Amino acid sequence: MWDFYFKIKERLKKYSWVVKVYEFILIKWRELLRKHPKLPNDFCFHSMYIHANDPFTQKNWEHLRRGYDDETFIKDTVQKIRFNTMCSYDALANLAAIVRYLEDGQVSGAFVETGVCQGGSSALMAMVSLKWGKTRRLLHLFDSFEGLPRPIKEKDYCEWMKWDWGITAKDCDGKMVSSGALIAAKADAEAALFSIAKYPEKLVTFHVGWFQNTVPHAAKSMGSIALLRLDGDLYESTLVCLRHLYPLVIRGGFVIIDDWGLKGCRTACEEYFEEIGIRPYIHFVDGTVRYFVKE
Repeated sequence: MWDFYFKIKERLKKYSWVVKVYEFILIKWRELLRKHPKLPNDFCFHSMYIHANDPFTQKNWEHLRRGYDDETFIKDTVQKIRFNTMCSYDALANLAAIVRYLEDGQVSGAFVETGVCQGGSSALMAMVSLKWGKTRRLLHLFDSFEGLPRPIKEKDYCEWMKWDWGITAKDCDGKMVSSGALIAAKADAEAALFSIAKYPEKLVTFHVGWFQNTVPHAAKSMGSIALLRLDGDLYESTLVCLRHLYPLVIRGGFVIIDDWGLKGCRTACEEYFEEIGIRPYIHFVDGTVRYFVKE
C-alpha cells in the first residue's frame, strides 16, 4: 500500500506547476470580477462630521460607507432631505436606525422633535416610519420659527456664538425674543414633511412658539412618546422640554440630544438627570449628538 502512495506522490510533484497556475488564475480572476471603487488620490472623509451638503462628500457620495444597516436606503433618504438639515450624515443615519428599531419592535408612542428648523430630521423620521412601520405615528413638532431666543449668559454663552450665530455676550439676557440665529420658515418644514416625505398631514402637529409657552401645554394631552429628539441648543430650551416631555417617554423609548456639545444643553441635561435621580449611559453619535434609552 505504501509503495502505491509514494508513486502517486511522485507523479503529482511533476504536475505541481499546473496546480499553481490554476490557483493563480483563479485568484486573479476573482480579483478582476470584484468591483473596487476608484478613489481620488486625496480621498479622506472627515473623521468627526460628514455633512451631506459638503461638496467633497457629494463628489465622493458613491464611496461613502459607514457600516449602517440599510445604508443604501439611508443614503437615498438623506439625499432627499439634505437641503433641509444641518445634521451630520452619522446623526441622520443613527436617527434612521433608531426609528427602524422602534418600528420593528412596534414600540408604541409618538415621535417628538423640539427644534424642527427646516424639517430635515422630522422628514427622515417620517420616511423611515413609512417604510418599516406597520401603523402610522403621530408626529409632534415644536419650533418658534423665529430662530433661537436670547441665550442666558451664565448658562449658554461661548465665544464661538459671536462668530457662528452673531450673538455677543451683551445679547445674552435670556429674554424670550428672537436672537436672529437659526431662523427657518415653517413652510420649509411643511414641504419636507408633506412634499418630500409625503407623510399624512392629519398625523402631524406643529406647535409654533417658544418652548416655554408651547411644551407645557402640549404635554398635558400628548400621550406617550417613543422617540424624543431634543434640538433646542440652549439651556432653558432643553430643560423645559426634559421636564415636561421626558416623563412621557415610555420605557425602552429613545431620547436623542442633538446639542450635547453645547454648554447650555449639556448643563441642562446633567442637572435634570441629577434632579430625577438617573444616570443613563449616553451613547456617542458624532461630535455633538448623543442618545440614551429610557430604562
